[in-house]
Amino acid sequence: MNLLKMMRIVLWSFFGVRKRASHNADFAQVKLPLLPVIAVMLAGAFGLTLLSLAKLAVGIAH
Repeated sequence: MNLLKMMRIVLWSFFGVRKRASHNADFAQVKLPLLPVIAVMLAGAFGLTLLSLAKLAVGIAH
């Protein structure tokens, strides 16, 4: 469950729409050394998704 909580924190930070009280409450509950690892993994997954969609769109156009 802690992994899901960290993923939620990172995803909300990508959008930047969290309230400060919720943000502080979440950071009090997670292990901070793992948070950058989760952030890099999610950013990479997002990038690969965009790349795949772009390749698919170009492939359909040809």
